[in-house]
Amino acid sequence: MKWEQKHRNIITEIISMLFVVLFVYAAMGKLLDGNKFYNNLNNSPLFGVGHIAGIVSWAIPVIEIGVALLLTFQKTRLKGLYGALILMATFTIYVAGILFISPYTPCSCGGIITLLSWEQHFIFNIIWIGLAITGIVLYRKECGATPHSTYHYTKYPF
Repeated sequence: MKWEQKHRNIITEIISMLFVVLFVYAAMGKLLDGNKFYNNLNNSPLFGVGHIAGIVSWAIPVIEIGVALLLTFQKTRLKGLYGALILMATFTIYVAGILFISPYTPCSCGGIITLLSWEQHFIFNIIWIGLAITGIVLYRKECGATPHSTYHYTKYPF
């Protein structure tokens, strides 16, 4: 038995739990300091986010918590990994827009991420995208999913 086959499930679970910690931490920070997050969105120079800042300031943390819950259970983990990939890709596109298109750089995110520059935040997001892709590939191999299967049960209860 190859090392990868033996440890796929463990690696996928570690990746999933890292995303759970990241998303719950980020969501709680946004919800607990909602005014700061709302003001950052409202003052965003990109995508006209300022017009929908009220909705987005609640939607993002709710989606982050939802994806964290999907990642928690084995039966929904693949959906959670895809959700994590979509969230991280969306955040990365936003950060890239700030770096390469925006006429100015607004205040950063909350929590520990504020210690990162926008360039470091971009690299941070790329690393998480790589983790999501790795988790998806390993999960699909572990469960024997084919490219055309959309739902499958596994031998694991969660």
